[in-house]
Amino acid sequence: MLNRLLNLLNFRPVVYGKSFFTDAWFNEWEKLSQVLAALVESEPKWRTILDFGCGPGVMIDLMTTHGLDYVGCDYSTDARQLYLEHYGQHPKRYISELDDAMGKQHDLLLSFDVLEHMRDDEIADLLDMIRSIPELLFNISRARGIPGHINIKSDRSWIKFMQEHGYRFEEARTRKLRDLYAQQRPGSPDQWDRNLFLFRRIGS
Repeated sequence: MLNRLLNLLNFRPVVYGKSFFTDAWFNEWEKLSQVLAALVESEPKWRTILDFGCGPGVMIDLMTTHGLDYVGCDYSTDARQLYLEHYGQHPKRYISELDDAMGKQHDLLLSFDVLEHMRDDEIADLLDMIRSIPELLFNISRARGIPGHINIKSDRSWIKFMQEHGYRFEEARTRKLRDLYAQQRPGSPDQWDRNLFLFRRIGS
């Protein structure tokens, strides 16, 4: 299943390397990473975290220095090279195979700006693979016209999709995270105050 997922992703016309992760992207994430760290640390029970689709791994070194067991996973060798060039303090915490992370229990899987780059069947495969992780935190951009944004849904449609795959929308906790983001980023320039979603696996 993992090979199928990665093969599908690899046939994308967008290359997630330096042409995608530009200097402007890194500059923006220098500011954003501190805000996201505050979001993650607002839930004390989130100690072991898997970041799927981590790209250049902006959060890996930062969250490790904050004392969290934080692992990033991305299929792109170009993105991993960017991690090594820009950060690179914990290369063993950057993995290229999701199976490598599933041998241990995680409190949270997060994906920032990833699901809009995936088809529904790819997301369904991912959810099957991470079934042991009880909570999922997503930022899902709804911006149109951006390279690689192939899956644009409304809030209601994303919530319904996740329910169909065994996850309950944590509405109150999502609102708390969105409000915290808005406090940390006055004006919410990238609209994460609208695009964050927290889901919990039904029965966990």
